[in-house]
Amino acid sequence: MIRKIEAMNELSYVLRNSNPDSTILLSNQAEQLSRSMNYPLGEADAVMNRGIGHTSLGEYYTALQEFLHALKIFKQLNEKNRQAKVYNNLGRVYNFIGDTEQALSYYEQSVKLYSELNNTAREGVLLNNIGFLQKQNGKYDLALIHLRKSLAIANELKRPDNAFYATYNIGSVYMHLNEPDSAFKYLLFTEDLAKQYRDQYVLSLAYVDLGKMYRKLSQSAKAEHYFNRAYEEADEAGLRAEKRDAAKNLAELYERSGQFAKALNYFQTYKALNDSLINMDVTRRIAFREAQDAFEQQRMQEEIERRKTELENERILENAIWIRNTLIASLVVMILFTYLIYKNFTRKRKANESLQKLNEQIEQQAEELRRANEEIITMNNNLETVVQRRTEELKRKNKQLKEYLATHSHIVRAPLARILGLVDLYEPGDSKNLDFINENLHKSAEELDQALRNMNDKLSDVN
Repeated sequence: MIRKIEAMNELSYVLRNSNPDSTILLSNQAEQLSRSMNYPLGEADAVMNRGIGHTSLGEYYTALQEFLHALKIFKQLNEKNRQAKVYNNLGRVYNFIGDTEQALSYYEQSVKLYSELNNTAREGVLLNNIGFLQKQNGKYDLALIHLRKSLAIANELKRPDNAFYATYNIGSVYMHLNEPDSAFKYLLFTEDLAKQYRDQYVLSLAYVDLGKMYRKLSQSAKAEHYFNRAYEEADEAGLRAEKRDAAKNLAELYERSGQFAKALNYFQTYKALNDSLINMDVTRRIAFREAQDAFEQQRMQEEIERRKTELENERILENAIWIRNTLIASLVVMILFTYLIYKNFTRKRKANESLQKLNEQIEQQAEELRRANEEIITMNNNLETVVQRRTEELKRKNKQLKEYLATHSHIVRAPLARILGLVDLYEPGDSKNLDFINENLHKSAEELDQALRNMNDKLSDVN
């Protein structure tokens, strides 16, 4: 099925000039089949070919819409070679409706893509198209630059079928610049190539420019010859614009030579063709403008509907955002509330645990205090007993001491009394009693010392 689609697209492209209606019909069938097969490349090719068919029929606005539609699909598929082809066709349409600035813009985009793709042959064709437009605008120097590049590429690739378009345009530029040698060189070469490839369109154009060149050189016979050849080729090929130009030049030529009958005949032909072409052009321009206005109205209506849809979607989105934010806020509040409850619970739990620990400590301290009080009471009770026992003991020892002192005081006093008595017996210078006194003092002192020792031993026993 894909091969069938491709074959239909190839056939529709072949018929683009000879039978544009068949091109459109085949393209419609290929587009429908491509959609059913989900084959976007085949669909885009069909849409592009349909645009070419509408171009051949002079339905330029419809053609523009088809090309833009195809271009969008090719961009999505990243088909740069086909994008370049669409840009070329867009340039042709804008050239046909007289918008050379827009036509040049699209041609230049096409050249850029072909250059990136290294498609030198197609790049050369586009350079020729650009040179042709610059020639039409009177920019002959720029035209020659692009046309010579185009011719050089065609010669390098050995493509004479592409070369004779550039050679014709170069010869035409030299004709306008009134350089006969260069003009004849390129125009006569174009004549040979156009005859070889049976291109009556370029052949008729070359004949018109050769006739103009010979007329400038005042060679009326040769000018007449080429104008007649141009008229015959254009008439045979059904090229009304080229036939009109040939008739106009013949009318002017015959008028100058005084052949007024022939001049009138060709002038009438010229006027009829020119009026027809003007009416056709006006009709096409009106149709183009009406189609453009209709499209703009449709686009505006679609824009209004799109804006309504966007506003409705924005409203729905705002409601969704409000609901979402409300839910988020509620969730945040719930989380915060839960957190506060948890924190309060935790704080109370910790306070209860601290209080419980404090109560346990207080109970422990109370228990310790109770035991301390019991110990103190026990100690007090024991102390009273000890004090009482000690008091009784002291009383007993005091009694013993008193009894001891009472019993032993005379023991101490006896030797002391003797010592005192012996001292009283001593008189200075009395040597008779001195030995007696000394002997008895020493004895009494020993008795006193022994008595004191005994008392100490007794007192130690008392303690």
